[in-house]
Amino acid sequence: MIDTEAFQTMVVQLQTALSDRMRLRGATLERQLRRAGRRLPRRQRRAGQIILGAQDWMAHPKLARILDLSSVNNAFTDMRHYLDTLDPDEARKTAILRLLGGIVLNLILLGGLIYALIRWQGAG
Repeated sequence: MIDTEAFQTMVVQLQTALSDRMRLRGATLERQLRRAGRRLPRRQRRAGQIILGAQDWMAHPKLARILDLSSVNNAFTDMRHYLDTLDPDEARKTAILRLLGGIVLNLILLGGLIYALIRWQGAG
């Protein structure tokens, strides 16, 4: 049996880790995991579903007694381990560089099209 207070503490820690590491807002863990979507790998999405299912079971006293402690703890450990590997500053830099790279590529293609149009018109 899992202690209810310890479980809620782990859920709150997971919520703060999701908001700090992945910049996910949401009032509940379920909303944060839904917003994460495919940004989380499949294994972590499954771990999130196990935690959400355990959260539902913890609300009921009889179901809380038969909850599988090892699978819930493994899910929390898996999520925490993955979130610890994320670097939000590096993710922000990567997003900015990808945006700038896309803009530069589009400008190069636009320049090429303008050059081809000018050559086609015979003015070059």
